[in-house]
Amino acid sequence: MPNNLLILHLESITRHSLAAFETSFPNLRRLIRDALVFDNFFSSATSTLMAITYLFHGNDFEFDTRSEFDGISPAGNTRNLFAILKDRGYDAHFICLNGFHTGGDMRFTAWPDALPPVWSTNDFPTLFRRFDELTDTAPFAIYAWDLVTHIEHSLALAPFSSSFTDQVRRACGVADDAIGEMMAILERKGLLDKTTIVIFGDHGDDYWTHGFKGGMVHATEPYTQITWTPLAIRDPALSPGTSTNLASTIDIAPTCLALLGIAEPGGFRHGGLNLLTQRQEIVFSQNFTANQPDNQKLGVTKAFAATDDTYVLLASSRGLEMYAYRLDLGNHCNLLQFFELGPKGELRFQERPDAAAHFRAALTHNPRAVASITERFRALHDALSARIAAKRAYIQENGVEPAFAIDPQCLAVIAGGTGFQASRPADPAASLKTLNYSIQTTFNYSPKTL
Repeated sequence: MPNNLLILHLESITRHSLAAFETSFPNLRRLIRDALVFDNFFSSATSTLMAITYLFHGNDFEFDTRSEFDGISPAGNTRNLFAILKDRGYDAHFICLNGFHTGGDMRFTAWPDALPPVWSTNDFPTLFRRFDELTDTAPFAIYAWDLVTHIEHSLALAPFSSSFTDQVRRACGVADDAIGEMMAILERKGLLDKTTIVIFGDHGDDYWTHGFKGGMVHATEPYTQITWTPLAIRDPALSPGTSTNLASTIDIAPTCLALLGIAEPGGFRHGGLNLLTQRQEIVFSQNFTANQPDNQKLGVTKAFAATDDTYVLLASSRGLEMYAYRLDLGNHCNLLQFFELGPKGELRFQERPDAAAHFRAALTHNPRAVASITERFRALHDALSARIAAKRAYIQENGVEPAFAIDPQCLAVIAGGTGFQASRPADPAASLKTLNYSIQTTFNYSPKTL
């Protein structure tokens, strides 16, 4: 008998959520102790519909020909994961815990009509009875979406909360309670070690730190405070531990199929990877479809992001932004402000002779740090340029005019600045001093300990 599959969708929960509300997640932490945790997982999108669709289909091109969201549906570049599983004999279901609606069946754009309707409730006992029933049939494939942590559904907890922060914290606790109860059901029925369990976050919330955006907290630009979300996979065949490999939402479906021993023909050249056998150096995120215009009314700009293990590079109609996201968790200091962009896309560090010693230690007198930025910028820029070009080509191949596709010229402009300009004559002595700077120190260490 093949393994069952359970995908636990953590709505609006990021790595920061897990750290900020650590005591709210005892069940989740207990579960991931026995899982393979992907520390460098970044969501492919900043909104739920896009993230779920990209997960189900294993690619982030499903909506790219569309210029608006009304009536949107997946293109079907690759088959839906749960449709594949149904054809392989799995009992496939989608269940949802929400904050307000008493329940019943509903249709969802990303969920095929050929599968049982999405089932939703705001009643805990009803949810767990339903989950218990669905796990009686083997093999099962269940997608469980906790919607209570969505900012709108968390309002159901407002009467019990002392502040909005406390409301978010309590919503996290509710989500964790649901996880704990479902795990207890599987354990009681002897199914825990017969089930592949995937836990992932779809996106986070910006909380207006990059502008009001018409009041939106997600579906906004793909800064890493929104896209850096949890991913963990518990499977009898996997040793618990941590993977530092780059991972993305579109990689979940091919990885699940591999774990379940299902060989599904691929064919779509922009599909995700099997995270257990393949590596990637850069992953991508977006907030709008590739053919969707900026939302001038809300002040939300269509943006694409390329992320490696240290930096994220964003391209939008504003130009380019680059952040060292492990240091700058909120993505607020565009590193490119310290550089000029040359005619061939090269970065040129700009002297700031009056800068404080802190800045000089970080960059001016630190050629390795500067080289890290310039080299990674080139790699991220090339990857992002190729991705944007591929999406434009995809739109055209499907007979649609790329009327709102991003202008490639945006890749030649630093956000808040300008494109290439001839630099002022450099002071040769100053340049030599920067490049040949040698740190004089008696600091002693063994590299093996760092």
